[in-house]
Amino acid sequence: MDKFNQLISTGARDGVSDFHITGGHPVVWRKNGRIGFGSNWVWAHTEVDDLVRTILNPEQMAALKARLSVDLARSVSHIRIRVNVFNTTRGLSLAIRVLPGKVPDIDSLNLHPSFKDFCKITSGLILICGATGCGKSTTIAAMSEQINRTRAAHIITLEDPIEFRFLSRQSFVEQRELGAHIPSFYQGLLDVLREDSDVMVVGEIRDPETIKLTLNAAEKRFPPDRGSF
Repeated sequence: MDKFNQLISTGARDGVSDFHITGGHPVVWRKNGRIGFGSNWVWAHTEVDDLVRTILNPEQMAALKARLSVDLARSVSHIRIRVNVFNTTRGLSLAIRVLPGKVPDIDSLNLHPSFKDFCKITSGLILICGATGCGKSTTIAAMSEQINRTRAAHIITLEDPIEFRFLSRQSFVEQRELGAHIPSFYQGLLDVLREDSDVMVVGEIRDPETIKLTLNAAEKRFPPDRGSF
C-alpha cells in the first residue's frame, strides 16, 4: 500500500486524471487527455494481487469473483479515487480515476448557467446522459451541491460507488452505496419513497424495472414542491 499511496499522491500533485495498473507492465497514466507510461512504476503480478486483496473488503472480493470485475471508491492519502478492478490476459488489473479534492460546482466545471436554473426546479425528472467518461457523475455532483447550498431540502443519493462525499449545508444530504447500503438501485428507490425525500439522485438506471420505478417516483411521489434527478 505504501507504493500505491505514493503513486496516487504523486499523480494528484502532477495533475494526473487516471492510472492503469497491470502486472509486469509500466503503470499507464493519463494527463490532459494524453496517455503516458511510468517506466519507474512497475507492479509484479503478485504485487497487483496483494494490492487488490488489500483494498477490497470481503463483499467486494466476492463480487469480483462472481462477475470478474468490481467498482469501488475510497480515500488514499486524503485523495478520493474511483477504482475498477477487472480481469485481463495479464491477470488482475486496476483502472483508477483521481477525483477532485472537493465536490465540484457548476461554475468551476464551466457548465452553462442554465444548469443553476435546473437546480431550482421542484418537480419532475432530470436525466444526465452521455458516454462513459464524459462527466455525468461530476455534473450530477455539481448540481446536487448547488441544491445543497441554495435550498432547504432532503437529498438522498443512490450511487455505485460513492465518489464525492457531501457535507450538509442548507440541505440535509444522505448518501447510499450499492452493495454497502442497498442491494440494488430498485430496492434503494423503494426505500427512498418511504424516507421523506425532496430530491433523489439515482446514479445508474440499468434495467426496465428501475426505469419504471424512477418514472413513477418522479410522477407520483414528488408533488409540485418536490423533484428528482
